[in-house]
Amino acid sequence: MRRFFAGAGIEPCRILAAVSGGADSTALLLVFSALRLQRFAVEAAHVNHHLRGEESEGDEKFVRDFCRELEIPLHVIDGTLDRECVRARGIEAAARAVRYERLSQIRVQRDARFVATAHQKNDQAETVLMRILTGSGIAGLRGIHPMREDGFIRPLLEVSRDEIEAYLRERNITPRHDRSNDDPRFLRNRVRAVVRELGAIENLASVAAQAREQWPILERAIDEAERAHVEVTDEESRFHSWPEKSWLRGALMQRHIRRLDPHARDFDARRLANELEAIKRTSVTKHLELVNRDSTLILRRRRAESPSLQSFEYELTPEHPACIEALAKTVRVARTHRRPTTGNRQQFQLPPEHEPTFTIRNRRKADRFHPLNARSPKKLKDFLIDRKIPVEVRDRLPLLIWNGEIVWVAGVEISEKFKVTDSAGGIYEVWMEDSGATDDHHSGLQR
Repeated sequence: MRRFFAGAGIEPCRILAAVSGGADSTALLLVFSALRLQRFAVEAAHVNHHLRGEESEGDEKFVRDFCRELEIPLHVIDGTLDRECVRARGIEAAARAVRYERLSQIRVQRDARFVATAHQKNDQAETVLMRILTGSGIAGLRGIHPMREDGFIRPLLEVSRDEIEAYLRERNITPRHDRSNDDPRFLRNRVRAVVRELGAIENLASVAAQAREQWPILERAIDEAERAHVEVTDEESRFHSWPEKSWLRGALMQRHIRRLDPHARDFDARRLANELEAIKRTSVTKHLELVNRDSTLILRRRRAESPSLQSFEYELTPEHPACIEALAKTVRVARTHRRPTTGNRQQFQLPPEHEPTFTIRNRRKADRFHPLNARSPKKLKDFLIDRKIPVEVRDRLPLLIWNGEIVWVAGVEISEKFKVTDSAGGIYEVWMEDSGATDDHHSGLQR
């Protein structure tokens, strides 16, 4: 670790060491204890997520006792996770976010220059393999950075787990063991087993080192391509053209996906960049979509859905229009003759001997709709996506229902099943207007 500080040009300063009680962070604290002799002011911080009941409390006690023995000041921080964050990002990502936030707060409070975490060479190798598996691109191959711009440093990245365990055995120290690290449900744990079995630690860690060395050259090329091809705002990236080189297109896409969605996982930027001509509108991540608009590809954050519109449902007949108060709209239906459609009116046909009593309501989860000229019905949600109806509008679209089937999606389309043909049956037209509007042509039906 002395080589790390010397190579990074770090002068003596105050450092906050993140200590979980596991082997890696216990070894880190031991080494820092020795570094105090070289005028480094060392303090420790332990974030308790309370995820494993008594075991979590045992971890905290171990760290308290160990810091007391080493005479190192300790800050114990509550790291209880937010349930919404866990649902949105998963337990590991949520815990990592809380941990880094709390450690950053203590660093500022204690006027420490760095927060040191105990990531080591095995972690580096596992991270590189995970980045390959999840399609992170060239930038991701750099793995874990020894020094981050936000003050986090990883002094043990050149030290293997075997070396750390041997170091602790020589000093008769038994660290804590987190059983969740053995749970195969977590991807990193499965990757850890593979890396050890293949003996690939040195080679994978070497890939990260080489990628970091070569990255400045690649980054300059990406910067130039970005200036030539991309228009950037806080909410979106507009790709007006693309560089010829495939890897550069993928790197550009990768950069802007990460820019707009820093927590994105499991996306293939290279595949997206190679399928540009076929893209009309597609999901990139949970929070991003890629839209083709007039030959310009727009990568943007999904628009936040407006507050859920309360479900509405009204009866509708030619004599009694439906006034939808939540939308300030009125839907009307009237008997007519077959003629060209005008304005916002849509014609449809009911079977003979029908009863022209309808329901007007907004969508429900299981709704299906038969688009014009389609062979069969499909989920209404899929139809609205195909028609590029914005997500924030979909719950506000009135649906005309007859006999349990969707006849009309307001302002969008009449069902194939109810389109006007030459066969016998009643022909109607339906339209929507602002509440309070009048229509002289059908004034007799609107009263």
